[in-house]
Amino acid sequence: MQKSNSADNQQEMVSEVEKGWLAGIIDGEGCLHIDLDPKGGTHPYLAITNSNKLIIEKIVSIWHRLGIGCRVQTRRNRDKNPLQDVQVIGYKRLKPALIAIMPYLIGKANEALLLYRFVESRLLKDSKHLPNGERGFSPAEIELIYSLKEYKHHNRISSETN
Repeated sequence: MQKSNSADNQQEMVSEVEKGWLAGIIDGEGCLHIDLDPKGGTHPYLAITNSNKLIIEKIVSIWHRLGIGCRVQTRRNRDKNPLQDVQVIGYKRLKPALIAIMPYLIGKANEALLLYRFVESRLLKDSKHLPNGERGFSPAEIELIYSLKEYKHHNRISSETN
């Protein structure tokens, strides 16, 4: 039987266990973020940082089998030890990535939902082929950007004891 290269068949090759595993890695080692650039643009992304080569390879394998492009960057931590970041960048890649993992997220479930709503809103604007001058951020999109930033800040464990 010949395999098809369609995205649907690629998704069938990723088990629910693997999606749950990936979501767990994202909950513990991941970052869901929207960078704002000085020119007024945004760069949404999902990144997972780890130093274990086997974990990085598994993450990349799952994203590829889901039909989602990702890139791997190597850098060093403060102690000069190598780390790798697996990044899913951009609206068109993030939407299916978030759809695949959101049912399994726990700690970053709300962040993923906020990022998904933002991505969906921007993709809808792009699909309308608006002139550049009309592609600005709606009040709802601005609220999503700041809600994501605020949510991340308020859900960190503090060093204060109760």
